Order: sequence, then C-alpha cells, then structure tokens
Amino acid sequence: MWQPRQKLILVVGIVLSMLVIISAAIATSSQANDNELTHMPFVIMAPTPTPTPTPTPKPDQKKEFRGLWVTRYDWTTSTGADSGKIDEIVNNASLAGFNVILFQVRGEADAYYASSLEPWSKRLSGTWGQNPGWDPLDLMIQKAHARGIQVHAYINTYPVLIGCSPGPLTNPQHFYYLIKNQHGENDGKLRGLMWNSGGSVACSSSDYQRASPASPFNDDHMLAVAADILRYDVDGLHLDHIRYASGTSCDPVSLCRYNDQAENCSQNYSCPLASSSYKDWQRAQVNGTVNKFYQLVANRNENLWLSAAVWPTYVDYWGWGYSQGYHDYFQDSKTWLQDGYIDGIMPMIYSWNTSTDPFRLNRWKTLVADFQNSSDGRYVIPGIGGTAFLSFSEIEARINYARQVGTIGHAIFSYGYMNQYQYFDDLKAGPYSEPASVPNIPWHQ
Repeated sequence: MWQPRQKLILVVGIVLSMLVIISAAIATSSQANDNELTHMPFVIMAPTPTPTPTPTPKPDQKKEFRGLWVTRYDWTTSTGADSGKIDEIVNNASLAGFNVILFQVRGEADAYYASSLEPWSKRLSGTWGQNPGWDPLDLMIQKAHARGIQVHAYINTYPVLIGCSPGPLTNPQHFYYLIKNQHGENDGKLRGLMWNSGGSVACSSSDYQRASPASPFNDDHMLAVAADILRYDVDGLHLDHIRYASGTSCDPVSLCRYNDQAENCSQNYSCPLASSSYKDWQRAQVNGTVNKFYQLVANRNENLWLSAAVWPTYVDYWGWGYSQGYHDYFQDSKTWLQDGYIDGIMPMIYSWNTSTDPFRLNRWKTLVADFQNSSDGRYVIPGIGGTAFLSFSEIEARINYARQVGTIGHAIFSYGYMNQYQYFDDLKAGPYSEPASVPNIPWHQ
C-alpha cells in the first residue's frame, strides 16, 4: 500500500513527465512550421479591455461670408421704430443660416446708436435728435452675438441729408451746419457740399445732398463718427455711398484744392468738366477717404472688417449701356483691392426695379467674374437682390455661381425683401443647409 508521501511523489513525477512530453511535441511542431514559434511561455491572460472609441475628427466648418443687409427702411418708419423688430431680424437671420448682419447705423448724418457727434435719427421716434429710450446698435449686437452672428455697422459716408432743404436744428448739431460753419456758403449754397455743373448743390427731393470728398474737414468728421461707432463691440465697418453723385462735382472746395489753393479760397475757378486729370483727381479723393477708414480699422483689431458696397459695373466693357462706377461716380473700387486698403468689396449687382431685372443671371455672372478676377488676394462678396422679380431659384443660382467662381461669400439685399417673400426656410433647406463661419482676415494677422 502506497504511503501518502509516496503517492504525492508519484503524482508529481507523472505531471512532470507529461510536461516534458508536451514541450517536446511543441518544439517539434515549431520546427515543422518554419520556426514561426520558438518559445511558448506559460501565460495567465488578463480580461480583454473594452476599447474606447476614437472620436471621428470633425471637418473644419465651412468658411463663407453670408451677409444680410439691414437698411434703416427695413425696420423703421417715418414716425418711429419698435425694438421688437431687432429680435425678429436676428431670429430670421439665424434660422436661415446667415452669419453676418450689415446693420445700418447712419443714413443722413444721423445716428441709430448713442452718439455725441450726430443726432438721433428721426426714424426712431418721429423727431430729429430725440432719444428713443433704447440703443438699436447695442441691442442688435447683443442679440446677434448670442446667436453667433457678426454685426458690421453700415454707414452712409458722404450723404448729409435727403432733399435740398437745410438740415434740422438738433443737439448735437447736424453735420449740415458743421459744413456750413467750416466752409461757408455762396448765395445760400454750402461750399462744402457737392455741386453740379450748373453751379447748384447736387440734390433732389429723393436724393442726398453730399459732403464734398475734397474736404479734409468732412473726412475728419466721418472718421470721428466711425471711431465713435467702434466703441461698440462691432465686427466690422461697412461703407455705403462712398462715391460722388453722378457727374463731376464743381463745388468751390474741390476747385480751390485742385488748383493748389487753400480749400476756402475766394477765387472763382471754372469747372474742368472734360478734364481727365480732374476726373483722376476726384477718384483720388475717394480713394484717400477709403484709405483713411482702413487705417482706422486695420490698426485697431486684427479681426475687424472694413468693407464697402460698390457700384455693380466698374467699367462697362461689354457695351451694355450701364452706368459705371469708375467713370460716372469716380469710384475706383478695384484699386482699393489692388492697393490693399479694403478687406472686401460688395458689388451691388441688383436693382430696386420691381418689374424688370437689368442684371439677369448671365450678366450677373459676368460682373462677378470681372470683380473676382481683379481681387488681388482681397475679398469680393457679390450682392444678390431679394426683389420681386428674383425667385428663390434665381437667388440660389447666384449663390452657387459665387461659390463656383471662388468668391469668399455673398451678401443679400435686403432683409425687408427677404422677409416679404419668406425665403429664410428656403435658404436653410437649400444653400445654407451646412453651417458656415465667417472667414478670417489673414493680412491683418
């Protein structure tokens, strides 16, 4: 009979013998399989961990400027304005997928914000200079920024007043009287306003009296207004009416300076209507004003935009019979791009006519391509009109072409038309179905 100790020795021996036999078999098998395994350790396997999914990196959000012009007429009346319209505008812009609101804050040397330089607009309360009790620009910024929408303060630059009457008596004093005090008048006509070839102030019942681009004083006032606006957390400054009235200006300030005299000289110079050098000189006055705005904006904040609405036809190379920014309004917008003192221009390739479309699609494309080919690394943001004759399919076709030709984005004129035809859902379901962020400005970095 085996003793317990002997049994234990026997069992251990048997186990060791089996291990030797198994090891030999494994070694033989390894050699037979081209020595793929040379060692088989005795391993206790840990539980297999559950892998953590690697998140799929999100692609960069699409970069595209999607601008919506909001004019003062889109949300005010001649008797006043309702602050609730600001909520409506922002809600609809956000629903559609716009990322920039171009919000008008200066129309005829008036203010839609708290200004110590220019009076409150009469369209806010029905009375020139009356505080409406709220600040439209401040409210727009709060509401839009909460939705991730930029606000670019949109100003009429040279316009002083609609119609041909004297300015209103306000506190602060209206720009009309500042010009009068600085430059004086001839026979009741302000010397510092634009004049037509007949020697009268260029104006009509439905058009503006405009400040002379030749006046450094006028420039200084407009730049002070712009600096005042930049107290607000705006994302850009947008210039409109940055051009002459149609035709050469024969105002005394321009004629004195063109003839190398002090701007308030007493000489009566004849107006060189046909002079190409005088026309070039007028373009240089506007260019100089734009450049001053750019120095103000670009040196303040690397993310702050300076843009301008420009005449839709720079030069009518095609013989269509259109008026021309370069020749008729002395607006040399391509030079602003090429010389680098504008971040973006927005050609206004649309019409206010509600029955015919002078800028039908093929011509719209031609004009966009012409500007884009002259962008010189700056931004061209073509304007699209949301007017009666332009169906949503026409708007979408223009957006698609702007993308195809390589513009950085586009802007739609204006909120009032878009609201009238309720195109916000169409944008969201169509060309704005994918969100987009506003492009940065690399030359400001």
